[in-house]
Amino acid sequence: MSCHAKSAAVPATLTGAGPCRDVVLLAFEGVEAIDIAAPASAFSKAALAVPGTYRVHMASPRGGAVGTNAGFALANTLPMHSVSGPIDTLIVAGGEEDALRRAIYEDGVGRWLAQAAQRSRRVASVCTGAFALAAAGLLEGCQVTTHTNACDLLAQLCPGAQVQRDRIFVRDGALWTSAGVTTGLDMALALIEEDLGRAAAMQIARDLAVFTLRSDTAPQLSPALLAQADASARLRELMAWIQGHLTHDLSVDALAQRAHMSPRNFARTFAEQAHCPPARFVAQVRAQHAAALLRQTDWPQEKIAARSGFGSVDAMVRAMQQHLGIAPGQCRAANRLA
Repeated sequence: MSCHAKSAAVPATLTGAGPCRDVVLLAFEGVEAIDIAAPASAFSKAALAVPGTYRVHMASPRGGAVGTNAGFALANTLPMHSVSGPIDTLIVAGGEEDALRRAIYEDGVGRWLAQAAQRSRRVASVCTGAFALAAAGLLEGCQVTTHTNACDLLAQLCPGAQVQRDRIFVRDGALWTSAGVTTGLDMALALIEEDLGRAAAMQIARDLAVFTLRSDTAPQLSPALLAQADASARLRELMAWIQGHLTHDLSVDALAQRAHMSPRNFARTFAEQAHCPPARFVAQVRAQHAAALLRQTDWPQEKIAARSGFGSVDAMVRAMQQHLGIAPGQCRAANRLA
């Protein structure tokens, strides 16, 4: 499989019958639990929502029960060498360095992935699972990502790969890689959207109570999360409330009233704890929301500006350029290419 290969028609399934797509998730002893559970949940929900679309298989080097880093085990996994025939989507999870090294070099995960990729329509990794794909020789010349803390190491160990350090997931042809842990869910929803359409992906996101459907260009460390890092419980709650109420009055006076503080004290405290003024935080969150809607919908810009809390399209454009460094047209272009 080349990362620049076009997605082929869906192959025959593992059993050789029917149109159902077989999704194989590869785990190993010590696997990061969320890395495997998040995409498994998304594809399982899709199989329930649209019957006959997916069969989800859990595989591991030896099969049987596999312990996770969270202290519970995945039961009844398939031995990876028993997974024969075409695979639609092959996803390898990540884990801590020692567990991943044992899986790649002692349990033969790298060698198995190299041959399994040849019979897979598309191959993906979650978090540090990218190192397993690197060991299989699948990242050479490809744009890829991994957890923000591991990007430098991946670039060092796989100099032929073009490591994208500030993307939650990256698609390069038939190769998909995602960043840290929960971004595996964002990638899985994007994979499902490619197969079943946006409406199906949105329904599954709602079923999983996902806060927002993030695009591949979303930053690994969101400004909202960084702002919350040093904030008090009162301001953390307010920041979370802002993200769900972008069309409300989010002026300093209104936010101060909600926080039960004087406007002057609120503005000073917010800037100290969030490392940016309230108005800047609000503009950043609104700009990110607008960018997501531009990528995910065909709504006119006037509607997107209103839904994001901007008073006009011009205000939205200025905020996106100032805080994201992009224009609405770039997001729309990404939408058309998706």
